[in-house]
Amino acid sequence: MELHFKEKPSLNNSTMIAAWPGMGMLARMSVDYLIQQLNAKPFAEIHTKSNDIYFKDGIGNLSQYLHRFYYCNRDQGDLIICVGDIQPQSLGDIHELANQVLDVANEFDVKRVYTFAAVPNPKDVTPRVFGVVNQPELLRFLNENDVQLVDGDGKIMGLNGVLIGIAQQREIEGICLLSEIRYLDIPQPRSVQVVLKTLMNILDIKIDLSKLEQQADEMEQKLAEIKERRTPEVYKSKEPRYIS
Repeated sequence: MELHFKEKPSLNNSTMIAAWPGMGMLARMSVDYLIQQLNAKPFAEIHTKSNDIYFKDGIGNLSQYLHRFYYCNRDQGDLIICVGDIQPQSLGDIHELANQVLDVANEFDVKRVYTFAAVPNPKDVTPRVFGVVNQPELLRFLNENDVQLVDGDGKIMGLNGVLIGIAQQREIEGICLLSEIRYLDIPQPRSVQVVLKTLMNILDIKIDLSKLEQQADEMEQKLAEIKERRTPEVYKSKEPRYIS
């Protein structure tokens, strides 16, 4: 893995937000929308190799994936946003990438990292947002910001969970915001909208969510039409729960 800086911006009181593709593409869609709305500027990349090749017209080359860092200066505290093309497949690569992302966090004196993940709920209800933290002291913070805690036990799979676990070992605060999704393999803008509203409230971010609202209405209309033709397959969560 190789880290390349395009520039080293001047940042103050920085918070990091990070996400990689997971169930329903919730995490990746959330940060992509955030980057676009904030007009965040790229400043660094981590290059990782994969266990495949990309070929075109019969010529193959080793695949390479990027994990990009963006920044946004704000009076309320600067933001660093990390978004990855793909999640590494091996445990060693996941931990190595998480540590390299947190090296960037340390370089800019980041005190807290936020990630996103999706939690399945087969019921046709307005998505709710839950929180998982890496330090007991943050439980009160979630409560003060009207974020429900995940009750019982479970697991958050992949980097969206592992990052805040390794952040704990490195004495960096970590919070994972979990938004409910109904389908595992269909993008659900309503869930993205709900989790971004929660983050906006916590970090005093002001962005326009109207595009997500429109996308959510269109998606729900399409799903309603499909439902009329056939009963959609839903996924029931079992204990222990697995979240991505």
